Parts: sequence; structure tokens; C-alpha cells
Amino acid sequence: MTKKILFSAIITGILGLILYVFFPREIEESTTTDLADVPDIYLKNVKIQAFDETGQLAYELAAQEVEQFTAQTRMLFKHLKILVERENGELWHMNAHLGSVQPDSDNLSQILEPIELLGSVTVYSGDFNDPEYLFEGMNVVFDPSSNTIYSDEDVYIKAGGSTYDADSFHFDLETKRLKSSSEPGSQVEIQHESIEAE
Repeated sequence: MTKKILFSAIITGILGLILYVFFPREIEESTTTDLADVPDIYLKNVKIQAFDETGQLAYELAAQEVEQFTAQTRMLFKHLKILVERENGELWHMNAHLGSVQPDSDNLSQILEPIELLGSVTVYSGDFNDPEYLFEGMNVVFDPSSNTIYSDEDVYIKAGGSTYDADSFHFDLETKRLKSSSEPGSQVEIQHESIEAE
């Protein structure tokens, strides 16, 4: 019986040595995952309605995927669509590949946090084929608490019969007040569309 135990121990030791010699890299190359990079909540095909302090509907949001990162106090939306209906019935559509809500971790979360529309962004009112207003650019911020959209990156703007190319803009959805600017030394390019007689 002692010989069997001794023989089993020797065989086990030899097998362990063989595994260590031939497969050490696999053991050493095991990586750890930073939990801050992993979402703790993952949702698909989400529709959200957000309301202001008076109980009025501020916007409707639809996303194919939503990931929440509590460690980073961040929520990430994929294939994002936002619909804002003004009191006069005017509809604003905001489309982006990605969107992020990342409240300041040092301050309490607001009822309506700003939403960063990331990547290529399209914002328009009315019919997409003939919008009254159109904004096409990169990384636009929608602030539902102030009903504004803005960006510090290049943007193409269509407002009525005029089009603009600018380096940044700030637009109030309620008052229709538009501020656009360019870097020093360049100008905001303004073009007017003309309707040719048939």
C-alpha cells in the first residue's frame, strides 16, 4: 500500500513538472480585467422617457444597447436616437452612433443631465428630406435642461434657406438663437440657397 502511495506521488510530481515545463507561458500570460472598464448593467433595445421638474416630457430616447459603468459614473448608449417635441408641436430628431451621460462624480446628479452625442451626429427639425434646421457634425452635446445643442467641432448648418460651415456652434431649440464661430483668421462661411425657376 505504501508503495502504491509513493508511486502515485512520484507520477503526480512528474506530471506536474511536465505541465509546468511545457505550459508555463499560458499560466504567466493570464490577464486581469479592470472592473472599471466592464459595464455592471447591460440592456438591449431600450426606450427611455425623461421628464423635467414640472413633469413635462423633456425627450424620448431609443438605443439598441445601453451600458452603465457605475465605477466611472457613466452611461453609454449605442445607436442612439433622441426625439424632442416642443410645446408648439415642433419635433427635433437627434441621431448618433454613440451617446454618453457622464455626470460629475463630485456633484449630485441632475434631473436632466447633458447627453454627449459622439461620433458623426445629425440633428434636424421637420422632415429629414427638407428640414427647417439641420446640424451635421461631430460630438454634439444636447442639454435638455436648457434646451440647447452645441459643439466645439466643425459643423454644417442649414437654417431656412441658408447654410453655414463653422468651427463651433451653440443653438437654442426654443428661441432658435444660433451662435456660430470659427478660429481666429478664418470666417464663418454663409451660403444662400437659390430656387431656380423651372
